[in-house]
Amino acid sequence: MRKNILKGLLFLTLAITALSFSSCKDDDYPPITLTSVSSEALLENNTLEIPLFSPGVSFYIMGGNGSYIIEAPSTDKIDYRYDGNQLTILPQALGNASLTISDRAGNYMTLQVNVSYPETTYQVSEVAGIAQGGGLTQDQTLEIQNDIEANSPVQAGGKYVFTYTNESRSEGMVTLYADKAGTNERHGIFTQTASDNGDQKIHIELTDGKSYDLILSSSFNPDTMTKTEMTPGRILWQDVTDVYRSLYPALEKAYCMQSIPGETL
Repeated sequence: MRKNILKGLLFLTLAITALSFSSCKDDDYPPITLTSVSSEALLENNTLEIPLFSPGVSFYIMGGNGSYIIEAPSTDKIDYRYDGNQLTILPQALGNASLTISDRAGNYMTLQVNVSYPETTYQVSEVAGIAQGGGLTQDQTLEIQNDIEANSPVQAGGKYVFTYTNESRSEGMVTLYADKAGTNERHGIFTQTASDNGDQKIHIELTDGKSYDLILSSSFNPDTMTKTEMTPGRILWQDVTDVYRSLYPALEKAYCMQSIPGETL
């Protein structure tokens, strides 16, 4: 009986000792965090938004005891590289994934990664209609210009959102928001090709059957159709001459100009 009691006490002592070691954590270490190497990383509340087809984003790992273990339970959506200095996360496929960074002092953090198609947003700040024709009266010119502005695919304050579904960014899905309030939201597909002068030709086909051919260009003078530095930012412009020529035979050229200042690609 005495032997059994001593044996039980021995097992209890060993269990308590093991528990103490397994829950040991040095609270003197700061929590593990990530600091972006560049400003391109969209990291908020340990959630990373990363576009597909991108070369990945890099971080410095801070905190903990400085000796890190990286674990990604599933790598079909993301891959990673860690060289002891920088952690680089590489997108592999659309979807969500997680990545855990830990150390041997019991500190850890889990990063949620959302991989999505890359997007570009063009916010329209101003719309202008331009009509040219030596035989047009002043009233006719004004009528055409007003009608062009009223029928612009997107009004001032509205925007185009292009979602690229291939690596070359030559095609994908597009959403048009008619105005600042986001009313009359329309969806469709687009293709985009570069011209010799660096402009981008964008063909849009919407689900409502309408289509638009736009040129994304640096500022230019519509009288000479040559580029100029007079207007900041860039513009989306559309040749609408054929739309109005049947009503105004004296019309020579008509354009819908949508200003996009300060956009980034």
